[in-house]
Amino acid sequence: MKCPQCRQGDLFIKKGVFVYRNMFGMNERCDSCNLKFEREPGFWLGALWVSYPLVVLIEIPFLMLAIFGGLENPYVALYVMIGTFILLCPLFIRYGRSIWIHFWVKYKP
Repeated sequence: MKCPQCRQGDLFIKKGVFVYRNMFGMNERCDSCNLKFEREPGFWLGALWVSYPLVVLIEIPFLMLAIFGGLENPYVALYVMIGTFILLCPLFIRYGRSIWIHFWVKYKP
């Protein structure tokens, strides 16, 4: 979750993956190379497409457990899946944005 151009400055205001308060808070520019992170209005919408496979990878085991697990109450797996999604939501958002900007900005040491 560093600047894609110099790999020195932080993308997000608050460091860490599990930040629930101000999880969308990003620095406007890199502290080291002055790269502007938001390329154009709506740029971060593409990060949703990147984070979607991350969500699917984590949520599929719960769905398989609910469908094929032979549980007496399959809704328990559904509730645990929803709770897991809520807990990991900052991870999905932050990694999605980090991966997305690394697609568009090349590394310049």
